[in-house]
Amino acid sequence: MVDARRTRVQPSLRSTVLAAGLLASACGGGEGGAQSGADGAEVDSASSALVGQGAQALDVGASHGCAVLATGGLKCWGNNGDGQLGLGDWAARGDNAGEMGASLPLSFGANITGITAGGFHTCALEQAPSSSLPGLKCWGRDDYGELGRGDAVDIGDHRGEMASLEFIDLGTDRSVKAASAGWYHICAVLDNDRVKCWGSSYWGQLGLGDTVDRGSGPNEMGDNLPEVDLGTGRTAKAIAAGGSHTCAILDNDQVKCWGDNIEGQLGLGDMDPRGDGPNEMGDDLPEVDLGTGRTAKASPRA
Repeated sequence: MVDARRTRVQPSLRSTVLAAGLLASACGGGEGGAQSGADGAEVDSASSALVGQGAQALDVGASHGCAVLATGGLKCWGNNGDGQLGLGDWAARGDNAGEMGASLPLSFGANITGITAGGFHTCALEQAPSSSLPGLKCWGRDDYGELGRGDAVDIGDHRGEMASLEFIDLGTDRSVKAASAGWYHICAVLDNDRVKCWGSSYWGQLGLGDTVDRGSGPNEMGDNLPEVDLGTGRTAKAIAAGGSHTCAILDNDQVKCWGDNIEGQLGLGDMDPRGDGPNEMGDDLPEVDLGTGRTAKASPRA
């Protein structure tokens, strides 16, 4: 069946996905004096320059990039029209001389273990003292609930917002292993190896069998946010979000994809979207045919 929504022009997200999942990286300490981060928090000056600090994780969005430093600090540069750099303003960084290196402020001072950059928003894994696994914090544009805060308010474009940024509620006692941001949506692999997605569901990229956005209204996150049905007994090893589609490497090393399929990006031999209607997910969603005897390998987490 031809989907009438295909007349909508879809923007291109990014040309390269750096990893199948958001990689958690070990964070080493540094030596040196203290300086202030973008929101006034005291941080180690060893993380004041990207060059020579051994970036542990890197991702790029539509027009911005972020790197996790060896100290656990985070630096972002590029377009900042929606606060996606997390610096408390709208000023781009990296387009003028003298803005990088020691002049580039930290978005976070420490404890960041992974990063994923979406179209106009950014999410980071931050190690919480109360959990063996990190939690997820997101900032930038929030048109469709992609920040998972129960509203549609941009974060990171005013001073003081990053210091008070809370972890996204993904359910009682749940933490995050990995996450990936698309154009207007995000998906995460939880500590129980289940997947939850939120933000725009225009093409079914949340995998919930409808086109209802999640995360922009009250009572849509936490225990109220359904897990993605990957099939009977199936869980996820890794997750990757594209512009308006999502793919997961399953526990059996097979791949399933859902969401927009106008260019065949789901790898299912047709152009029909999946996940935007009933009976399209779970056991009804075919695995991607990678070739006889071929399986997918998730990138190892540090």
